[in-house]
Amino acid sequence: MKVERQQGHNGINEERPFKSHAGDRAIGVEMSKSASVASAAAEFIAEGERQPGAEPRNTAFFRRPGERPAFLVLRDGRGERPLLREEAGGYPAGPCLIRSEEWLLAPELAGLHDAWLTCEDEVQAERILQRIYYRLRASSAALLESADGIWAAVTLPCTPELSAQPAKLAALQDAWLETLFAAVAESQRQGSDCRVDLLAAYPASAAEFAAQREFIEDVAEQTLGHAYAAACRIGAILSPDVEHAAAGEIARIADFLVLDGAAGEAAPEESAAGGFAQAAEELLAAVRSVKPAAVVLAAGAPAAHALADLYRIGLSGIFCSAAQRTEALLIAACLTWMARQDQPGTAAGGWQ
Repeated sequence: MKVERQQGHNGINEERPFKSHAGDRAIGVEMSKSASVASAAAEFIAEGERQPGAEPRNTAFFRRPGERPAFLVLRDGRGERPLLREEAGGYPAGPCLIRSEEWLLAPELAGLHDAWLTCEDEVQAERILQRIYYRLRASSAALLESADGIWAAVTLPCTPELSAQPAKLAALQDAWLETLFAAVAESQRQGSDCRVDLLAAYPASAAEFAAQREFIEDVAEQTLGHAYAAACRIGAILSPDVEHAAAGEIARIADFLVLDGAAGEAAPEESAAGGFAQAAEELLAAVRSVKPAAVVLAAGAPAAHALADLYRIGLSGIFCSAAQRTEALLIAACLTWMARQDQPGTAAGGWQ
């Protein structure tokens, strides 16, 4: 299905991925001068819950030479934030991970999606896809109107059923991207701030990722114009069993990577954390040997359970669910505090 795409010429924010504005502090990332882990963790969480309209603090944060970059604790999925933008407070320090295939599980879409996958009549399949398109457009608009839409990292839809039918996978991704970018255009016309980063779904090679990236950029350019396509941040969400050499080559041309602990048959239990941490360490070594400054995050329940190991190996951060977020914030706060106490010249009770 091809719907008419309109060219747009909207101003685009040229920030690099996962960089906050000056003076902002990432939730679960930066710690101010504090005498104890408990007070640091409390301040950590309080900073993430700034009141609407509150100005960022002007607290100066010092990073000593050789000190590791901040470790991000970000949101995976919906369910814990205010639904309305005006209730959300300031600009977020990092995106929320949105898995678009979950949209296909919604009651209004699940039946249509199943019928479309099994439909063998081309004309009828086209009509069903048209209906799916309008449903997806409503979902995209709802996302950008919500607090999540201030900054979202959204995966391209990909399911085992779709992977078995490449033509239908391409058709659905094309329709889905059109709906998302149309929603972005409408949001910008209304003067609303929104930022959408895209994640290619589970590429197995650099060539596969390059093809997905080109496809995303093509739809973005036709829908929103060249400026948006040039500024759109495109990363890849990877399975833990991706070949290390392939991950390194993907990182070379990707803006950021997310290692998904929820991919495949990984169990969302602590028993899966050790194996996931080892896979992440090996993949990170391969990626950083090619691109030392690569932004690599992890997602899924095993990532939250393995947070301490992921921090130790130098991962950029994790996406975690609402149920795991408080514990993850506290662990990240403790690890950051202890690392800073170990820095030469740091006094036990604060900073010199």
